[in-house]
Amino acid sequence: MIRTALLLVAALNMARPACGLAQQLILSAEAGKTEFFEGEPIYLLVRLRNVGHDTAWVTFFALGTQTVTLSVTRGNGNPVPVGALSIDYILRPTWHGEPLAPGASVVNTQVLQDFAGDGSDIRTHLFAHHLSPDQYEVRVEFPAHAGVPGATPLLVTAAPVSFRIRKRTAVEDAEVAELERMRQMGGDTTRVAGYPRAAGYKAALIAWVARRLDEQPDDPFLPFLLYNGLYGVGEILSRHILAGEVPRFDPDTSEVVSRLRLTVIDRNKLSSAGAHLVQGLAARHLDQLVFLAEQLNATPAGEMARYEVERSRRSVPFERQPPL
Repeated sequence: MIRTALLLVAALNMARPACGLAQQLILSAEAGKTEFFEGEPIYLLVRLRNVGHDTAWVTFFALGTQTVTLSVTRGNGNPVPVGALSIDYILRPTWHGEPLAPGASVVNTQVLQDFAGDGSDIRTHLFAHHLSPDQYEVRVEFPAHAGVPGATPLLVTAAPVSFRIRKRTAVEDAEVAELERMRQMGGDTTRVAGYPRAAGYKAALIAWVARRLDEQPDDPFLPFLLYNGLYGVGEILSRHILAGEVPRFDPDTSEVVSRLRLTVIDRNKLSSAGAHLVQGLAARHLDQLVFLAEQLNATPAGEMARYEVERSRRSVPFERQPPL
């Protein structure tokens, strides 16, 4: 499960939020495709846009938090369990909302199976939740003025997102099984050449991604592995790293990882998957985000890059930490 730490640290503009008729918010959601195979990551992207003429003051906007409500139903109308990511945030007493300028957007992505579906063992599977083959509909709502002092309650709703999950083919089944075996390395205490086997997890993941880029460059797992996968080392390996028994590997300073990420982003720039990986660069790579914002133009990945660049240049209202 991705753990996101959000700390609202900036004292934002002290003016009270305006609620004029010219203020119009549009919420949208997309998954990039209408069909997925069982176990394929579903990169859900949500976007809040101000199409009005005045600055809008809104509450914190991010998938997996209590402020962005997500509901998922199967084809028969039965609801799918939806949890939330681990969220910690503190509002300062002087907080008056987050400003969204006219024409500006807030964008955010998450892998849907990180918080929606039947519970799964993250130590042996790729995701914390599982979505079985079926037809699905996702609805997203945002109480835009929740907690904003003096603002009239406002609920904005996105058009439903529909998609189908089918059974895996034999080839896809073998790929998922291979990735799950690699994932299990993160908790393997078996020692090889004096080191726990878990120490080889990230090296194995990077090698897998590099090989897969040559064999199948449109593999849907590549953005997930280069973002979520590189931070999910498991408690066993973390203890060995903290004890100094295993060298610490920082994917955010690795030139190999950086090259792989930029290549995968370019090949997925037209999809929510590319935007998801761009979001993974936000914590440490402003220089790359500036480059991507200029090069990717009006694509989901380019939009995410421009949003993250703008957010970093103003008084940053929260600090996002990579998933552990």
